[in-house]
Amino acid sequence: MPLPKPKDDETKQEFLDRCMGDDVMVTEYPDEKQRYAVCQSQWEKDRSTTPGPVNMERRILPPEEIELRVEEGDKPKLVGYAAKFGKWSLDFGGWREKIHPKAFDAVLEDDVRALKNHDPNLLLGRTTSGTLRLSTNTVGLRFEVDLPNTTTGRDTLEEVRRKDITGCSFAFTVVEDTWKNHDDGTAERTITQVGQLFDVGPVTYPAYPDTTVAARSLGRIRAGQQRADAYMCECIECGHTLESEDHCKDILCPECGGQMRRQERPGPGRAQKTDSTKTKLISAEPTPLERHRMAALGRKAERIINRNRPKADA
Repeated sequence: MPLPKPKDDETKQEFLDRCMGDDVMVTEYPDEKQRYAVCQSQWEKDRSTTPGPVNMERRILPPEEIELRVEEGDKPKLVGYAAKFGKWSLDFGGWREKIHPKAFDAVLEDDVRALKNHDPNLLLGRTTSGTLRLSTNTVGLRFEVDLPNTTTGRDTLEEVRRKDITGCSFAFTVVEDTWKNHDDGTAERTITQVGQLFDVGPVTYPAYPDTTVAARSLGRIRAGQQRADAYMCECIECGHTLESEDHCKDILCPECGGQMRRQERPGPGRAQKTDSTKTKLISAEPTPLERHRMAALGRKAERIINRNRPKADA
């Protein structure tokens, strides 16, 4: 029987709950710690197919700005611009953005891949091997790829020649940007420094860009906040704490690899103040491992009580 896999709309906690109670998992891994480790591994394995952190963004050049072509010769090259400077993007639903000419200066020497459709299985080149070269000029971020003699390389070459593929894209994170709000409720974003550049390359569909991270940024600006919301996270395994802009449930402990939770989240028996004069006990929903541990402690306590209970007279 196959092991359970995460669903697209399922959070990590929901998956771990379902996985720990799965009949196949209970049968195959009766030891609760081992079962929890396997469930954790299933989650990480599923999420590892998408490279990059939670705050990774992707952008595709508008059709009128696309420059993607094949340079013919003994060894054909794919040449294009993954980004252009000073050009306003499409409307992302109330805001638009442009890229500062210096935004990529710190990442041109990064280990960047040339991927088709952002798919790590469709590799076209890599900067560290010299098969992908990145540079900037007055136009934008230019890339040049020596196409490999592989099925992916040959197919991409023919598709670009036929103009079946005309789009270019790049995946990145942002460490510095500025926002300008307008009276009509719209906003403009200028990306001034890219934190990490993951990949560049051709794309089949000029799909609507992934704007989740920037949308959160826009919400913070409109709310008048000057910095990202920060969470103080605590490891449920070793107690290690750290401050993170990502939600605690989305990260693992850097010390032991355990699951993190918000430090202020009330656990079993932990007091949470409801106002300045009253204190209320609230039991937060425990994790699967916490539930199993509490059950085990309960059974142990019962055995101790029974062992010390006076024997009835014969």
